Amino acid sequence: MIEKLLAEIGEDKVDNICTTSFEYKKDIWDFFQDFSDKVAVEFGTHKGQTTRILSHLFKKVYTINLNDSKTAKKLNKDRTNIEYICMDVYSASKEKLPEIIPETVDMFLIDAGHQYHQVISDITSAFTLNVSPNCYFVFDDYGLEHYSWEVRRAVDEVIQADYLEVVKNIGHKPGFNFGGYPPRILTKDEGLITKIKNR
Repeated sequence: MIEKLLAEIGEDKVDNICTTSFEYKKDIWDFFQDFSDKVAVEFGTHKGQTTRILSHLFKKVYTINLNDSKTAKKLNKDRTNIEYICMDVYSASKEKLPEIIPETVDMFLIDAGHQYHQVISDITSAFTLNVSPNCYFVFDDYGLEHYSWEVRRAVDEVIQADYLEVVKNIGHKPGFNFGGYPPRILTKDEGLITKIKNR
């Protein structure tokens, strides 16, 4: 099934640095196999490619994006369990999130803004929702050297503060080069699955 979905998506991270890699998507697929009765929230829809994978794993997927996500809606026109939220999550409007997403959330995929304060803001926003006691937080671009002082620093600080604990490294391994300029080289694993530790 996952190979069929990847073929439908057709675009790996080496083709578009703004998506997640096939390797990352496969690891997500393998890890969340028993979540068909649970809810996921994705910060950062982009083209809806990772959203598509999540929609086959979870009962409901809320995906948040700054624009109307027309490309994502076209890709996922056959999926009825995706709710698109058009919102600037870095403005005052994010205070409406608990009203928009009333369900208990079992997994957050954080892949919107990649600046330090944006990643911290996304994590903080997630904690304003109804979060299950065993909720997972999944991060992309954790290992890219380019974002080591942004994404990685934010995630590491939240882990060190005992809010989250590392469960699994996912995606490509250190040393992998996605190409482009400046070079997009991993110095840590591409992504990270973490879990709530203390609230």
